[in-house]
Amino acid sequence: MDYAVWFIFLSPLLASPIALVTGMRKIRLAGIISSASIAISFILSGYIYLTIGSSTINESYSWFANLSYGVYVDHLAVVMVLMVSFVSLMIHLFATYYMKEDPKKHVYFAETALFTSAMLGVILSSNLVILFLFWEIVGLCSYLLIGFWYFKPNAASAAKKAFIVTRVGDMSLIIGLAILYSSLSGTYADPLSIPTLIGNAPAVAALMGQGKLALATIFILGGAIGKSAQFPLHVWIPDAMEGPTTVSALIHAATMVTAGVYLIARIFPLFLDSASFSLYVVAFIGAFTAIYSGTLAWVMNDVKRVLAYSTISQIGYMMAALGIGGIIGSAGVSLALYQLVVHAFFKALLFLSAGAILIALMDLRDLREMGGLWRRMPWTVSLMFIGAITLAGIPPAAGFFSKGAIVDASWSYYVSSGYNAAHILPWLFLAFGEFFTAFYTFRMFSMVALGKPRSYLAEHARDPPKYVLIPLMALAALALLFGLFQTSFYKYLDPGYVAFSAPLLQELLVYVLIAVGVIVGIYVGTANRWKKLDTTGNRAYKVLKNKYYLDKLYTNLVAVRGILPLSAAFSGFEYRYNSANESTGHDVVRLGSALRKIQSGIIENYFIVLVLIAAVIFLLVEIIGGSL
Repeated sequence: MDYAVWFIFLSPLLASPIALVTGMRKIRLAGIISSASIAISFILSGYIYLTIGSSTINESYSWFANLSYGVYVDHLAVVMVLMVSFVSLMIHLFATYYMKEDPKKHVYFAETALFTSAMLGVILSSNLVILFLFWEIVGLCSYLLIGFWYFKPNAASAAKKAFIVTRVGDMSLIIGLAILYSSLSGTYADPLSIPTLIGNAPAVAALMGQGKLALATIFILGGAIGKSAQFPLHVWIPDAMEGPTTVSALIHAATMVTAGVYLIARIFPLFLDSASFSLYVVAFIGAFTAIYSGTLAWVMNDVKRVLAYSTISQIGYMMAALGIGGIIGSAGVSLALYQLVVHAFFKALLFLSAGAILIALMDLRDLREMGGLWRRMPWTVSLMFIGAITLAGIPPAAGFFSKGAIVDASWSYYVSSGYNAAHILPWLFLAFGEFFTAFYTFRMFSMVALGKPRSYLAEHARDPPKYVLIPLMALAALALLFGLFQTSFYKYLDPGYVAFSAPLLQELLVYVLIAVGVIVGIYVGTANRWKKLDTTGNRAYKVLKNKYYLDKLYTNLVAVRGILPLSAAFSGFEYRYNSANESTGHDVVRLGSALRKIQSGIIENYFIVLVLIAAVIFLLVEIIGGSL
């Protein structure tokens, strides 16, 4: 079983260079090789699920000093590797069709295989240092894949933006790990070992002190916020939609952006045993992000950007679930992971169905130019509809169960805090976030599917071949039916899990908010009623359209007045330093050229020079000696 664990991430890692080299000769084989390697990862993940039982796998080897490398597998890791390998496989199968005309698709599949391997490595690492190394490879692959069509200026710019913003979070993560390491290296033989940290969390808190541990966890949270695109480091995801749609599905919807959620869930006992402030920060940021990004999705007319802001919002629900674990305990991890898995199913489904639509519309992404596609593309749009009702939280889809449980638990969080006014904020944000989600989801869907076609391309759109939609059908089935496994899922992660409930009035309020959101979304999205909102004369609309001016703040204040001047100063210093080095080098060369002329090869000249030098030395000795 241990060998199987290693090959879960080694299979796509080995396939990456093979797909690249093989694809140079037979380009069609690249997608097959990458897909096959991920299928192996999924099969091995299923084998681990069936055989691990209630035990864990912890296999570590000494690396250097007091750091190690290895694999650590418990039920949390099993759930994640199953999700990542399955969803990645579905996306890769669809990508063999989506990328079929791209002349660089062998590079694409090599990069996506490397990404999948790195994401699986993040999940299976037994040490936080190794986890961070895989974490950085994930970031590198994100940069490469967002900018895959680098000849498009927007794609190149988006890749750089994603790389820079996530580096801010990664620096925060490094600081958090450094605090842990410096505090524990004298006590534990392997201070950043994941099983050591989570197995000795109370002792770690006692050794470090809750305040210092809270500081470390807050810095680690900064890394999670960057990778999972939570406020205020969320700004890179909408621009990242400039990459291929299958990249959006793979990295920025189903897998990479959940890495931050997994990181907090992985070391959750440390957060739980630190000062309660750190988990409240997690809950507040997650819940605020859920409603904040939901408002921005209202005004987006790019179908992929609507889904991008939806991703930010739905990850906010996961973060909030982890944060309220400060009071409800490890049940928060179960709630977050269930939402994570359900989100992976329906968001991959939505992005892939959007990808099929974009192929039919020749990459037209403007919702205002669509309409009437349910009649033109009945299979694709019907699958998108399943993703839409799951996203909006409408029964019987699994999203109704995953988000409903988090909202109910957030009410219990408020009650258990002694009705602390500050602790009702997560419930308010999450409950009203349900309205925003239902509204933007069905505004988008209505503009895509209902009414009459609003462009020539929409008028002549057609479904792709049925075999292309098989991965979407598998995702749709899981999005619809995974609610049946809710209780067993919670019990698998937390055998002592007890369901949470809210008063009937609060639950009815949430259902009403969802229903109103759906109705208003359809109303606005059909019969061209969106035109009434699509006007810059409306101040509220203008604020939303400018994304609360946060991007401009980063660009003008942080970049233009901060990073760029600092970079220019360093660049100027580097230029002067290099110029001085070059000038010195030129002077040495000129001196050498002058001295080289002395080496004439004529012995008589050498003898004359020696005599002159000796005479000068004797004269100096005589003068100096006389003065003494």
